[in-house]
Amino acid sequence: MLQSNPTKKGTGLELWGDYGDLTSLYETIHKIGERLNEYKKEEKGQSDIIMGFAYEVRKAFQHSRLKDKFVFDSENKVEYLGFRYLWTDFLYLISVLRYNSGYVVLDALDQANLHILEYNCKKTLFDYDPQGAQQIQNFIDQKIDIHNDLVFLVLQAINIEYLSKIPGKRRFRGIPDLLIAYSQFSPAYKMWESDMMSRANELGCNVHELNYRDYPEIVW
Repeated sequence: MLQSNPTKKGTGLELWGDYGDLTSLYETIHKIGERLNEYKKEEKGQSDIIMGFAYEVRKAFQHSRLKDKFVFDSENKVEYLGFRYLWTDFLYLISVLRYNSGYVVLDALDQANLHILEYNCKKTLFDYDPQGAQQIQNFIDQKIDIHNDLVFLVLQAINIEYLSKIPGKRRFRGIPDLLIAYSQFSPAYKMWESDMMSRANELGCNVHELNYRDYPEIVW
């Protein structure tokens, strides 16, 4: 079964599983992601969020990310494979998965994989900081504005602002304010959107073609 723990600085979580856990999760993620058309501006952002996570899952079961021995009793050690993921990315991911899962025929194993992801999210939030987790848990599969053509660009902006803050519980507890600030009807969002439109005009491209290139260094 999938396991998780907060990263040392609380920047995100580490998600772990054996080969079977991760390949099963990968199949579920792809089943949901395949309903989205990456060439439609209304769906591209959500597709990018799902496929970005699927890429990390695949790299993990291909032994290209983290490896560790998990001890479940005094006699047995099991090699688990894993990867790190930002809290902000993970919260958006869960909302996108749950919304799109309603339009896909899923079996019991797919549903179990989604529930285990959400379980690990909530558990690890509280493992890191119960006080901050009380508020952040309200954004698990709800309250996050994913119905925005610019959702992937918004998430990049959130990640950059999040990573620019000093790692620790104060930053962690500020996640709800950050998510709310970038909802479509907030003053901060309107200023950000206007800036993005101006940049697109300067570059002679569509705003949907913009991407942030320089992320701050991730201190996990």
